[in-house]
Amino acid sequence: MSARHSSIRRDHIEYSFWLVFTDDGGMRFARAEPTTSRGERAMKCGATLPIALFRTPELRATIAISEGVPASYQIDVEAAGEALRHALGVDIDLQVKGGDA
Repeated sequence: MSARHSSIRRDHIEYSFWLVFTDDGGMRFARAEPTTSRGERAMKCGATLPIALFRTPELRATIAISEGVPASYQIDVEAAGEALRHALGVDIDLQVKGGDA
């Protein structure tokens, strides 16, 4: 990342960039001020993103089944994943592994 076009602060990163639009419907991106031709228009843009956006939270849970439970039980992985997604507000990659996994 070029410090010339981005600033890292304690809790966020400030980005500076340019979008160039062409008269034929095209578009391009530049970090520094671009040169433009007659059929192009440049727009300076800025974006401020929290550093937390780049941290992926990892949640782990272990569910143990007692020995007294019948051997035939069924776990609805999709329902459990959907319930967690609804409760936490994030996508969940839920996996069920056997006892020797």
